[in-house]
Amino acid sequence: MKKITLALCAALASGAASADTILGFDASAGVWMPSYTGNIGVDDFNTDEFSLAEDNVTFLQAALEHPIPLVPNIMVAHSGVETDGSAMLERDVTFGDETFSANTEVSANMDLTHTDATLYYEILDNWVNLDLGLTARQYDGALDVRQVCPEDAACVAVLQEENIELSGVLPMVYGMARFDLPFTGWSIIAQGNGTGYNGDTLTDVTAKVRWDFMPVADFAIEAGYRMMSLDVKELDDFQSDIEIKGPYLGLNLHL
Repeated sequence: MKKITLALCAALASGAASADTILGFDASAGVWMPSYTGNIGVDDFNTDEFSLAEDNVTFLQAALEHPIPLVPNIMVAHSGVETDGSAMLERDVTFGDETFSANTEVSANMDLTHTDATLYYEILDNWVNLDLGLTARQYDGALDVRQVCPEDAACVAVLQEENIELSGVLPMVYGMARFDLPFTGWSIIAQGNGTGYNGDTLTDVTAKVRWDFMPVADFAIEAGYRMMSLDVKELDDFQSDIEIKGPYLGLNLHL
């Protein structure tokens, strides 16, 4: 991990001279349509059994680039990732510190909403564009699991519940590569964040194509695929090995 950090810092320092010669603003807004696979909880409960809803995720991103040497550019992004479902347990399953018994129905709400603040440098800035930087990801979510009251029972309170808050800041490495196809208005883009520590890994990668359909107004449409994976055991007691992936569609403005 130290070698990766040192290599990144060297690349950032060498790329400081490639900053934009004029002030630039880039913003994207889109919809991510993910599905969920993998396991959550202490006993690696399969998320397929919850039949988690595949609700659309709203995604926002804005970046400000400037010509000041050695001062990094800044980008902020926000994704509201939330889903829910229910399952009839066939065995005892532990979420956090609470064990839910077999033959009981439980509901789950999983919230992985997060906001990114990224400082980065432009290493290359022509028909091939390369950005490298560091991201601080702030999570504001939770995993809430509760036992569902049977239909033939008169429940006046929650029978059993476990709420695992997911908060705090996670440092990540950031990278973006864009290839502009000359004279076409089309671009191919790969963008992502990643981190790893003590066996835990988290990656978030988007691959997309962008078409500048309104060059006079600097508007573009983009479509692609985003995949986020969380293989964690110590992230605020949120234990999971899941993948969240699906197509992405958005609009871009570049000034």
